[in-house]
Amino acid sequence: MSKGVLKKFFIGTILVSLVVCFIFIAAGCGEANTGRDGRDGIDGRDGLSAYEIFCKNYIYIESEKQWIDDLVSGTLQRVDNSVLEEKIYWRGDINENFEEGEVLLIVDKYFYRKRFTVEDFHMIEADTIELIDDETEGGTRPGSQTYLITLKDKSKQAVVDAVYKLQIYAFARIVCPNHLDTTTDL
Repeated sequence: MSKGVLKKFFIGTILVSLVVCFIFIAAGCGEANTGRDGRDGIDGRDGLSAYEIFCKNYIYIESEKQWIDDLVSGTLQRVDNSVLEEKIYWRGDINENFEEGEVLLIVDKYFYRKRFTVEDFHMIEADTIELIDDETEGGTRPGSQTYLITLKDKSKQAVVDAVYKLQIYAFARIVCPNHLDTTTDL
């Protein structure tokens, strides 16, 4: 290798290392998570990992472990210029009448090939997940999917926290508590 090529290689390696370090610093790795609720050691809505920040901004449907493997190996791909469906944010509060420990998730139609499992929702400590409506014809065409997620923590506060945590992801079109009377009041 010539000195010029070797020099460019080292500069490129340094730049990539700096970008990865910046991502981890920006995500707060190695620091106590204080979040918006201000309690040390408890994740807040803004205490996101690098993976969560990436998924917030780009379409990525694999697990966090796979994301790290892809990042390290240099095979991480994202879908740019994607037009997702308009997000609808839940604007309710803890005083509403809803099932404790249950969250409804309506997935954006562009994630129709992904079938979510409990492992995909480790950040909210999901106990079970059930696909209750599928407009994708078994994952063969774009369409929305509705999941009922049951949390390990059955409190109303856990439901509210889970809604706020899931709303940031690109795959989440609508996230709301499971209301007792209807699921159309989103």
